[in-house]
Amino acid sequence: MKIILASKSLRRQELLKMMNIKYEVIVSEKEEVKNNLLTPLENGINISLEKALDVKNKTKGDRIIISCDTVLDYKGKLLGKPKSYDDSYQMLKMLSGDYHEVYSCLTVIAIKNNQEEIFQRQGSAKVYIDSLTDIEIKTWIDTKKSLDKAGGYAIQEEFGKYISKIEGDYYSIVGLPINELYHILKQIEKKE
Repeated sequence: MKIILASKSLRRQELLKMMNIKYEVIVSEKEEVKNNLLTPLENGINISLEKALDVKNKTKGDRIIISCDTVLDYKGKLLGKPKSYDDSYQMLKMLSGDYHEVYSCLTVIAIKNNQEEIFQRQGSAKVYIDSLTDIEIKTWIDTKKSLDKAGGYAIQEEFGKYISKIEGDYYSIVGLPINELYHILKQIEKKE
């Protein structure tokens, strides 16, 4: 079955390549709407599902659609991608010297012979960030790599030097819980 990644994220594409998965990219146009009545994790689960369903409705035939949404939970507050330089600065200032939770919410839709099955899993990690100076924060933001990343940072980039400890799944911080994905694909393969 063909595999479709419902994301333009280069990090997710690199992780699928690392897993030796052949895929095509069809980006969801679904707007990521956050619901303040839901927890950050619930928001991530919903957005991931909506993106997968959007791509499902644009495609035909037997296929597997992979979608993921990564969110940060800082003391119950949802942090997504910063909208501006100032937003990046405020997020990183808040995260500085503290820890937060990262959730990568995975949705996989498998469609074969018009039969559909939906799998949803989450990977998570607790991330501890050093106390950052204003110069360190501004130097990172000046790389222009903060705007397309939840929380305004990327562990796999030079920002990683400010992360003192993680507890949990590293790949969920990068943006795709690959062990969860592997087990879902294995389960789908058994049914074929």
